[in-house]
Amino acid sequence: MSKLLPESVIDVYRSFNDIIIDLIGVSCDLYIPNNLTSLESNDAYTSPKDITYNKYINQVVWVTWFEKNVYRLKKLGMFVEGEVPILARFKNTPVITLQSYIQDPIRYIPNSISGNGTNEIVDSFEIVDIAMSNTYADEIYRYCKLAPLRRKARNA
Repeated sequence: MSKLLPESVIDVYRSFNDIIIDLIGVSCDLYIPNNLTSLESNDAYTSPKDITYNKYINQVVWVTWFEKNVYRLKKLGMFVEGEVPILARFKNTPVITLQSYIQDPIRYIPNSISGNGTNEIVDSFEIVDIAMSNTYADEIYRYCKLAPLRRKARNA
């Protein structure tokens, strides 16, 4: 850890991050995979049904549905072409990993995200990329890139 900022200052920044997300964020259910290391040896033969998740209900997340600031995306290390990513900012606990997903009670989903007339419904978003920002040795802010997690409609 760098001695530039004391650990107590880093903890204060983390608490400010959590306060901001509590004030601005939306409540959703968070699912974090808990058996990825045990499935790693059979990676080519596993299916999404083999992954088990820890469920965290009423977790607050700050979602930016339409991030078009290319400079900000490059600063976060997210290089996208031909798409406008959905960014999410999480609290520092629990620790978010790839293949985690959120289930959001969304009331409006644009056609570019939804099934666009197909029999797919979108109410969950998977974490496909994680970016650290404004840190050297400790993570304060956790930005994630989300992608729609599509599943078949029940009546299809």
